Amino acid sequence: MANCKAVLKGRGFKPIFLMNSNTSTGSTIKLNQASLSLLPGNVRVPKYDRHQITNGIVHIGVGGFHRSHQALYLDNYFHQNPGSDWGICGVGLLDNDYDRRMRDALLSQDCLYTLVERSLEGDPARIIGSITRYLFAPDNRQAVIEALADPKCRIVTLTITESGYYYIEGSGNFDVNHPTMQHDLQHPDQPIGTYGFLTAALEKRRKKGLAPFTVLSCDNIQGNGNMVRKMLTTFAEMGDPELGSWIAEHVAFPNCMVDRITPLTTPADIQMVGQQFGIDDAFPCVAEPFTQWVIEDTFCAGRPDWESVGVQMTKNVHPYEMMKIRLLNASHMLIGYLGSLAGYTYVYEVMADPLFQQAVANLMDEVTPTLQPVPGIDLDDYKKTLIERFSNPKIRDQLPRLCLNGSA
Repeated sequence: MANCKAVLKGRGFKPIFLMNSNTSTGSTIKLNQASLSLLPGNVRVPKYDRHQITNGIVHIGVGGFHRSHQALYLDNYFHQNPGSDWGICGVGLLDNDYDRRMRDALLSQDCLYTLVERSLEGDPARIIGSITRYLFAPDNRQAVIEALADPKCRIVTLTITESGYYYIEGSGNFDVNHPTMQHDLQHPDQPIGTYGFLTAALEKRRKKGLAPFTVLSCDNIQGNGNMVRKMLTTFAEMGDPELGSWIAEHVAFPNCMVDRITPLTTPADIQMVGQQFGIDDAFPCVAEPFTQWVIEDTFCAGRPDWESVGVQMTKNVHPYEMMKIRLLNASHMLIGYLGSLAGYTYVYEVMADPLFQQAVANLMDEVTPTLQPVPGIDLDDYKKTLIERFSNPKIRDQLPRLCLNGSA
């Protein structure tokens, strides 16, 4: 089985793909770099040379959303800019079944995976190649620190969910008493949390006289950049006040708004990819066709030309953020709670009920006057699109996911 590995060259990691013979299961083709030319013609594959890409981005928290969103934008970017230095090194921090499954799937597939965009219009599939390296922190924590400290790393992106920020609900203060934070403060060379890894790498860079990287949170948290700035600098100051001050002065923390409904991958999704496309993919990704990414243009070490692939760069992400939180996320909570009480399982089932669809529309109409003007967005069109997205029967988004961490 093929592997996605890397060798150390000087200070930087260069992805080297080691291929063995292609294997298949029944009538399906095992996904890896060597098998791309064997895939059916209706599957889009990377046309760029992945060996020529270096990892300018380290992403912490490789899950479904990252693979359907940020990695997709970079895959589009590489088709326009081959030989780019903005490839992704994915990192899994958690010692759990999900991250281990992701590790095993990506390493066995040369970090390739299938993305299927499902709707009533069809189910186009493509292979995403923008992740060229994957590290599982519990296997080698120092390798993660070195990847972050590598001068080639200029942006660190995060999808670590709300619980990964270690803030106290209500006050918004840093949760210094959390066991993970206590461990990382006491064992800075063997961290287990995001702040521990970022701090260890930034300290290495500071001592070597290297510029820091930008930290770009892509989680659904209001003011996500402001949040990670406050938590990371507070954590760093507790270990070394000088390092904390250096981070506060030199590291950039842009806010951003991300949007794409991406349900958890199910066994049925794996089976669908095999049956419809003949691909043996251990961990494919299924998402809706819609995608949006708005980023504050504040970076300290350069960035890709994301505008060329549809990302909106702005000076102020707040209006976009409030639009999404109050229209999409609030509607999701209404659908999740009321739909669950009514005995439904999926979002599209709730939206097929005229009573609930009208309730969602009424909520949006009531919320709209509280929003500021959003540059480039027609709110009436946006609300209509939300109703269409929620009603997509191909996206089997389960209601418990929407209810999870609702109080936060």
